[in-house]
Amino acid sequence: MAVDKWMRRSIVVLLSAALLVGAAACVLIPSIPGTYELMMPMPDGVRLYTCGTLPRGAKKCPVVVLRTPYWEEKKMSMNSLRMVGMPVYRRGYIYLVQHCRGTGMSEGDFVQFEAERTDGQALLDWIRKQPWYNGEIFLMGGSYHSSVHWAYLDTNPPDIKGAVLPIMDVDNYRIHYRNGFYKSGLVGDWSKIVYRRKDRTLKRDESVKFSDFPLVDFAKRYWGVDEPVFRNVVSHPRRDDPFWSSGEPGSGACSRRGFLDSTMPVMLVTGAYDPFLEGMCDMWRETPRSRLANCSLLIDACDHDGKIPDEMKGTLGEFPGGGRLQDHDAIFDWFEYCRTGKPSPTAPPGKVRIYSLWENAWIESDMPPQGPRRVDFRLGEGARSWTYDPKRELPDFPGSGALCFGGMRFQPDPGWRDDVVSFVLPPVGERLDVRGRMEASLAVSSDCEDTAFYVRVSVDKGEGRWYLLRDDITSLCADGREYAPGTEKTVVLRMSDIAFRLEKGDRLRVDVSSACSQFAPHGNVKGVQCFVREPKVARNTVFAERSTLSLFVDEPAAPLANR
Repeated sequence: MAVDKWMRRSIVVLLSAALLVGAAACVLIPSIPGTYELMMPMPDGVRLYTCGTLPRGAKKCPVVVLRTPYWEEKKMSMNSLRMVGMPVYRRGYIYLVQHCRGTGMSEGDFVQFEAERTDGQALLDWIRKQPWYNGEIFLMGGSYHSSVHWAYLDTNPPDIKGAVLPIMDVDNYRIHYRNGFYKSGLVGDWSKIVYRRKDRTLKRDESVKFSDFPLVDFAKRYWGVDEPVFRNVVSHPRRDDPFWSSGEPGSGACSRRGFLDSTMPVMLVTGAYDPFLEGMCDMWRETPRSRLANCSLLIDACDHDGKIPDEMKGTLGEFPGGGRLQDHDAIFDWFEYCRTGKPSPTAPPGKVRIYSLWENAWIESDMPPQGPRRVDFRLGEGARSWTYDPKRELPDFPGSGALCFGGMRFQPDPGWRDDVVSFVLPPVGERLDVRGRMEASLAVSSDCEDTAFYVRVSVDKGEGRWYLLRDDITSLCADGREYAPGTEKTVVLRMSDIAFRLEKGDRLRVDVSSACSQFAPHGNVKGVQCFVREPKVARNTVFAERSTLSLFVDEPAAPLANR
């Protein structure tokens, strides 16, 4: 889907959600609310547009904070704000909205992730000086609206009493990369729209693509400027590069510490087809159990937009509310927990709840589940080869298996391009409840010293349609070892977390290629790919009889009741 349309829908959903937080906590709650707006000066003198609603005459109130980069370049209607904010101020909360630097009505330039730490802290300092501040601040916002808060939460402000921060990872490497491949279909396309969006002097040449070589020159070709944050990000494709913990622009080092170093209760929400799903699961896995005791991770059946994909409607039984933030109840429950310690039934503290597709049940555990029993499917017989030309238009696979934007889409017929080979596996012989990260182990070879292998897994539930499950991409040298052209090597791809049910007779399909339009292409030469100027054409092969798809499954158990 178009990223700009996603932005518009996303902000409406998130604003509506933020406004439905609450329980009476204000000293005095009159029947007629007030509104205010101001240009709030930041420490460097740049002024940020800030507006809000508050109960008129109230003495001390808790505050719900949302910072957004997605508003249009015009003031917010105070009448509209008063109406939208009604659920908040009727419960005695102040609702505060701030346009991020360089967006909406705020001054300055918007460079993603760059100024959110200092600007967010300045906003908190301003709140603390207001006569209506009662010592309680609550944070709300999904996707980039979460990032603006994660940027400073490593400081662990004691007056932030709770947060609901959906659909966003805290690790800038995972946000930008998958096994060394730049996610042009996620942060790349988004950056094209938001970077210095109010600067009319930038070129914005739409003929420039992320598939053009070299990638490192993209900013200069597209915007007409050599943006240092973009150059930093694309020049460091390895996860173990010291850059990602350096604190340099683009590294996001502070955000990674936000979840670990904070102590307030945080409700995390993601979905089966959200591109930040795996990162949020890894956030949970990497965090000490003591920190997780007052947090919750909810994984629903939605995409990043907070909706069930159209292709999935009618297949998910009585999935509550038809999408994320049925959630209004979940938010009510979570902030009640923050205030009183009463556990949330929707998002129980210390637990992960994941909705299992086609099983149509919530599964609860301490960690993102990984099935204890491994089931291997051999891809077939013989060798299948294809020619991968990085300068050819890349395969535009429909949707994304929780790595980039796009979500669940039906897949084309097997072998839909000559540089995509498809393996349709025999019907499944038993019911399998799949849990966790599927693996594809591919025996491969190439006539180049390095190249890429992309995998996409889908399922036919007996309807003659291929539902996308997961995808992944890696390179021959991703493990750090050199490759001798013409030799056989095994590459392993571990796909994003998932829970779903396979019925007896369902068929799995594995598509293998060397590229996908949602990732910057590999140049088929060794080295840091962003600097490759002259790519090569590769002849790549997969040996089916020595290649497998592995599922990790659970024995059937009584599911949790839907809610």
